[in-house]
Amino acid sequence: MSPTSKETAAIVLDCQDHGESDQIVTFFCEDIGRMTGIAKGAKRSQKRFVNKLELFSSLRLRYTESRRSNLVFIAEAELVDSFLRLRQNMSLYMAATVIRELTLSATRDLEGDDGFFALLQWGLRAMDGQRPHSSRDLPCHKRLHLNARSSVIPGGGPRISRPSLVGVAGRRPLCTHSWNEGHSALPVQRSVMNILALFQIKFFEQIGYRPNLDSCLRCHQPFSVAQEYGFDSRGGGIVCGRCQKEQGQASAIALSRGTIKILASAQNQPLHRLHCLQLSGSGLREALSFLTHYGHHLLQREICSLKPFSDLRWQG
Repeated sequence: MSPTSKETAAIVLDCQDHGESDQIVTFFCEDIGRMTGIAKGAKRSQKRFVNKLELFSSLRLRYTESRRSNLVFIAEAELVDSFLRLRQNMSLYMAATVIRELTLSATRDLEGDDGFFALLQWGLRAMDGQRPHSSRDLPCHKRLHLNARSSVIPGGGPRISRPSLVGVAGRRPLCTHSWNEGHSALPVQRSVMNILALFQIKFFEQIGYRPNLDSCLRCHQPFSVAQEYGFDSRGGGIVCGRCQKEQGQASAIALSRGTIKILASAQNQPLHRLHCLQLSGSGLREALSFLTHYGHHLLQREICSLKPFSDLRWQG
């Protein structure tokens, strides 16, 4: 009996040559989770796979399962969204690679989706400059722009290859604006960093390690604007200044109250509203610093693609 063909939505995370004409491709799939398959004849394909197996591409896959391994056979791929800008602009490509590396590091084949696919899709769409999918999108004049001083709180993966950056000659320079077309917008570098911070705060929750930003890990007192705080990566949460002094915990990463409030708000926002939140320059640096340290502790490895961002500068 021939294997039954199946279909799924998928995003390309990795693609490597195999033999003269085949390619081994790693996807993250809706409902299924991470999946690796072989695309027979992909390098010679003029129809089934041409320009479809590029990094970050969103696809509709048709595949059959193997009885002998977890490696599936990719029969056909329909391109849903190429996210072409992510491969044309270096800063966008670098940031999308962080999302890719985090996903590969924290997931295993066929472990299920549980909302991770939607988060991954949100991150790539946001970096590509697309509006989030939702009938409940906020109108532009109602979007919130929060900064680190605001007091408002709105309601072991496979080896990672290093693919080449794709350039397209003759195209217009990429727009350096975020979603707010027609309004003053963030420079692309800062907006990209903001998306990275918001993606990571949701990412840690998806893998079961939501940072505790609501109360002190030691005294369990609720977050208060009257206290100073630091973040303890080992404990996975904030520690108030009083407890840090009493216990001599100098290793906690300093976090301003405004940064904590914005990130705590992001934890409770649905994906289609995340674009409402904007961290200021200092808050962005704080957020990315603590998220990088926390990720290193949880994954027990350095996220190499985050390194270039430590030296980047952006307008305040």
